[in-house]
This record gives sequence, C-alpha cells and structure tokens, in this order.
Amino acid sequence: MSRAIVLFSGGLDSTACLYWALEKYDNVILLSFLYGSKEDKTIKICNNTFSSLFSLKNQIIDLPFLSKFVAKSKSSLSIKGSEPPEFSSFKDLNNEEITAQTAKQVWVPGRNLLFLSIAASLSDSFSNPTDIIFGGNKEEAATFPDNTIDFVEKMNDSLRFGCMNKVVIKAPFIRKTKGDIVTYLAKINAQVQFSSSCYNVTDWKESNIAVHCGVCESCLRRRRAFKNAKIKDVTEYNN
Repeated sequence: MSRAIVLFSGGLDSTACLYWALEKYDNVILLSFLYGSKEDKTIKICNNTFSSLFSLKNQIIDLPFLSKFVAKSKSSLSIKGSEPPEFSSFKDLNNEEITAQTAKQVWVPGRNLLFLSIAASLSDSFSNPTDIIFGGNKEEAATFPDNTIDFVEKMNDSLRFGCMNKVVIKAPFIRKTKGDIVTYLAKINAQVQFSSSCYNVTDWKESNIAVHCGVCESCLRRRRAFKNAKIKDVTEYNN
C-alpha cells in the first residue's frame, strides 16, 4: 500500500498537494504544525476540516520552542508580532524591493527546514516507504529560498543520509505559479472554499470557512491567482 504525508498549512498550495496525493496514493496523512503564529487557529481548522472531508488520518503537532524563535525574530506572523504588511495592488507583488522586504517581515526561522525534517522522521518510522508531499511553488520561490527547486533537491540529498528507510520529498507544483495551481484545483472541482491563504484570519463563516483580510501579501497572491486563471474566486474577503 502506497502512503504519503502531506505537509499541510491549509493554503492553496498544500490543498493542491492534498488532492494530488489523493490521486496517487492509497493512504494519505495530513501533517500540520502549530508554532505560536497568527495562523495557528486557521491551520488547525483547515487540517481538521479536510481530514474529515476525506476521512484521513491527521496529525497536528505543537512546537512551543519554535514559537519562542518566531517571537525572538520579531516575525509579524507571531501572535505577539506587528500586523502583517498590507499590499495596495497586484503591482506590489511584482516589485522585488517590496516583496524582499515583506518576506523578511513574515519569515519564520527555518520553518520549512524544520517541518520537512520532522515529516522525514515520521516517514522514517514506517516500515514501508512513505513520501512527503510539499507545496513549494515557482511564485513564492522568487522571495522565499525554502520554496526553491534547489532547496527540495538538497533536502532530498540530506535525507539519503539522515534516514534509515527511503524517504523522498515530492513537490508536484514546484515549477507552477499560483494561477496554475488554481487552474488545477478548479479542474478537479476541489473544495477550495475550505482553504485559507490569509496571514491574519480574524473571522469565520459557518462551516469553517475563513474570512480573509484581503490586503496581506498572501491574500493578494490568492486573488491574483484566481484572476490570472480566469476562474471565479469563491474566497470570503473582508476588503
């Protein structure tokens, strides 16, 4: 029986990874982490919602030590941090100076490095090979080094030595834009209304649907993705 661990945050990328894994594997596990961020509640709700939809095994691991690192780094994603940067238009997303600065503001120290390492440890605990599905993508790789093809390849090189069993990270959308990912999700009729991209969800509709702020960088990337894909955006926004 084939098995995969989907590293799941509840956003468009990891939601696409979930649906992709459901097509490829017999057994899928949703793995999420809580680390003292403004996204903790959202991550937990999205994980539980999609796990219930597909009757999947899920794990939500609390990392209190990482919450201390997040606060120390003064990341705006920290519960105690400042508000995440707002974007005025899609043009801001194409401004390398602006996105480089905002990437530093929302950076969580070693997040994907740590998450993938823990996922690898879980995978290594199984007797049969278990792949890790990671939502890296071309668009975010431009500003976040832990979304790049090089990062995934070098992590896989490390796992060859760090794990006793065969553990492989797969990033099926690593060469795709957010628009490509939305197109894929629409094609398979994915229930994207239950996903959340917002850095700072403050309200919820019934049925566990997040109300997005609409102005943070992640919200604007989500909005632009639907626009570029020419697909109706079913997301709930405040603005």
